[in-house]
Amino acid sequence: MSDVTGTAPARLIDQVVDYAIIALDGSGTIESWNAGAQRLKGYTPEEALGRSFAMFYTPEDRRAGLPLRLLDEARVHGRTQSVGWRVRKDGSRFWADVTITALHDDDGQLVGFGKVTRDLTEAHRLEEELRRSEERFRLLVSQVVDYAIIALDASGTIESWNAGAEWHKGYTAEEAIGRSFAMFYTEEDRRAGLPLELLDLARREGSVEHSGWRVRKDGTRFWGEVVITALHDDHGELTGFAKVTRDLTERKRLEEAQASFLGTIAHDFRTPIAAMKGFTELVRDAPDDKRDDFLGRIDANADRLMQMMSDLVGYATHHSISTTLRPEPLDLAKLARDTVATMGSASELARIDLPDAPVMVLVDRAAMERVVTNLVGNAMKYSASDPIAVDVHSTEQSVRLTVSDQGRGIPEEDLDTIFDEFQRGGLATDDGGTGLGLSSVRRLAEEHGGRVSIHSVVGQGTIVSVELPARVRSVA
Repeated sequence: MSDVTGTAPARLIDQVVDYAIIALDGSGTIESWNAGAQRLKGYTPEEALGRSFAMFYTPEDRRAGLPLRLLDEARVHGRTQSVGWRVRKDGSRFWADVTITALHDDDGQLVGFGKVTRDLTEAHRLEEELRRSEERFRLLVSQVVDYAIIALDASGTIESWNAGAEWHKGYTAEEAIGRSFAMFYTEEDRRAGLPLELLDLARREGSVEHSGWRVRKDGTRFWGEVVITALHDDHGELTGFAKVTRDLTERKRLEEAQASFLGTIAHDFRTPIAAMKGFTELVRDAPDDKRDDFLGRIDANADRLMQMMSDLVGYATHHSISTTLRPEPLDLAKLARDTVATMGSASELARIDLPDAPVMVLVDRAAMERVVTNLVGNAMKYSASDPIAVDVHSTEQSVRLTVSDQGRGIPEEDLDTIFDEFQRGGLATDDGGTGLGLSSVRRLAEEHGGRVSIHSVVGQGTIVSVELPARVRSVA
């Protein structure tokens, strides 16, 4: 019976295939070899028995003395564990989890070592892929500049800080990490408890979205679109929050400008229409010497409506489809003369000085007609009966169209925004119009590869210049 039970463990070990289980003598020489060892390492028992177990280690590990060091650790501590690359008979490598246990006789004398090896190559590959994926994600998050992406602990303290957060909010990572995220909120929002309210909502709902004014390090404000997401561990416990912020200041300003525009457009349209209806009633009963004056006023208001409609159509076209320019060689001076000739009566146009000398340029005719119409129309509107000058001249690099008037001018504080959509300037608030004419001029100039500039002094007049690339030589 004792013989049978004594050989059963040996037979069990010999037939195990998922683990390489081998016995070493006190110097590390292989004394036994099971099926798992042959399967994992590729050697038959005849090829392995009697050789040093160091043959399974990489050349670099052998040079570093790792095999004998592991035996010494097992001898001193009773056992040791090591994870690393090992080498098969065919030279291929596998990631091994190795346990070496010191074996003693009944008198406590060391008689050898038991060595158990498990192949964890696939698990190691998955771990490495996960590590690389996490590293790539960390690098991605840290280097994104369009979004501020930060991690908060459960109380709202900042734990991580990416490049987008620094770009949007102005703080470096050293200045932000460890502080409460509430520092980005306006004083009134902090007093109202908004930061903690958002964390509570994210905790209850999983995530929360919010848009509002936020504060940069320098005190300036930006319109932030914020998403806060609650983060949990494997047991469902809250570990913190992820907070993503996008700067939508320009969109917010445009929305506000559009809202203001829509709020005034009804008034701007009603005014000329009401005037036309009133003058129409007067014409019916007016004496002959008054009738022409009333008809002229009706005509002027109709022109005003047509210009407003033209601006609106141009705006809608620009924002719904891309503009397709069809450049052709044109005499810009002649185009200016022809365009201005359609903008009013002979008496109205008599005060406009137009260019004579031909200046050739490669442009889209319809686009340049719109530019001239907008600039000259503004000059006529805001300069009463004062002279207006339209000039075209060229250099080797550019062709410049300039429209000058001696009208009321534009306040200096409005000059930086006067070419923006829906901007009409402080002095023009009550004049009607859409605030789209000059923005259209800038857009059309830029689509031609050019630019527009303005100089204006209140009470002295305005000069607007459109500079275009000189792609066609001037003609003498």
